[in-house]
Amino acid sequence: MTSPTESSQWPLLPEDLLHEITKRLLKPSDYVRFGAVCKGWHSFAHKSYKQKHLLHVHQNFPLLLIPTEDQEGRSLYNITEGMVYHQFQLNLPNKRCCGSSYGWLFFVDKVTKSTLELILINPFLGDSKTIKLPPISLNNDDIHDMIDHYEVYKVILSKDPYVSPHDYEVAALYGSLAKLTHYKCGDKYWSYAKKAIGTTLVDVIFYKDLLLTIDRYDWIINFTLEPKARIQRTNCSLWYLKWNTIKKKRPSTIHNYAGNAYFVENSNGDLLLARRCYWDEDLIQAREIALQLNAARIQDIAEGGSEIAFLEEYKKIKESMYMKDEDPKLTVKFEVYRLSFSSDGKRLNKKIRIKTLGGEILFLGDNNSVSVSVSKYPKLHPNSIYYTDDYVHHHNLPFGSIDNGIFDVENESFDKHYFPSFSIKDLPPPIFVVPK
Repeated sequence: MTSPTESSQWPLLPEDLLHEITKRLLKPSDYVRFGAVCKGWHSFAHKSYKQKHLLHVHQNFPLLLIPTEDQEGRSLYNITEGMVYHQFQLNLPNKRCCGSSYGWLFFVDKVTKSTLELILINPFLGDSKTIKLPPISLNNDDIHDMIDHYEVYKVILSKDPYVSPHDYEVAALYGSLAKLTHYKCGDKYWSYAKKAIGTTLVDVIFYKDLLLTIDRYDWIINFTLEPKARIQRTNCSLWYLKWNTIKKKRPSTIHNYAGNAYFVENSNGDLLLARRCYWDEDLIQAREIALQLNAARIQDIAEGGSEIAFLEEYKKIKESMYMKDEDPKLTVKFEVYRLSFSSDGKRLNKKIRIKTLGGEILFLGDNNSVSVSVSKYPKLHPNSIYYTDDYVHHHNLPFGSIDNGIFDVENESFDKHYFPSFSIKDLPPPIFVVPK
């Protein structure tokens, strides 16, 4: 006897009609009921929900993950509303989040003299959504006796493990030299890059079919996964990361230096490079900035002008706490460039300085960089960069995490979005995350 489903014409409905139906489904339970009709509908519902999930993730603008008032966990802070979502509680040890992609957060789970272990947690999918990665091998170059959660500079995902559980990759910059390592889902071990250049890397991105990194001198490198000629150990990857420089000549002069640099892909698929300059990081840095800014502006900054987002607040803290005359590391400028590469990714065709973001807003930080369209979020400042403190390089300063602000790319002016309480200065810094 045939079932009602088998005898009906429901499985024969064309996909365009099914697509029109699923567009009107709002809740996950709606998809469950839709998929229960027949096997064909179940498969279509699964695919449609994944696509809608991806679209939903990319349409969300980042929220700040901040320490809770009791300093025992983390909450979410909406910068447009000035609101803390107290119903969201992430109960984790007071460790810095070293990466954030697709709602997943990376933390250092365990460090030994020879290994470093990372864990992924997606608090937006429930406590059970945790992925533990294989250990990263350390050597003498990594100064493993000093390494901690601040020595993992950045970790990124190529895809969302929830949507593509068998087809995602991870890239991490770690250790005192910020070396690159790569993991592909299903592998038992990480693949490591041979030493490319004599400076540390500051950012990494999966862009189209490329794995790109950059240092503070705008030295861009494309890494590809290559088979090893010889396997000397049984507990190692069969692959290594081969590097190829994008520029023929390394721009190593003082004028090419920036305090930090970030890759970010905008909504149109263009790759942007944002270079970040600091004030008074040290004497060399101060001279570096003096080459780029006129003396009058430097004097204005030093006297407490409005060129930096929170300079007046910094001074009030210093005065109220009777601190030593030790200046914080403050952002004074961003430069944004649009990049394009050859089809094989071996050449940088164009690097164009831009003074407008074309309707986009950038969210930049060590843990993640995101671009969103201002048309979807009119309360955000257009043509601006929202940034968080580059805390990993100076986490022992008495001010804590305070270099957060909004930078207008066209006018080169600053505004504020969040000023953390001095009481949480010893806790990990606020970071931008894109909720599921």
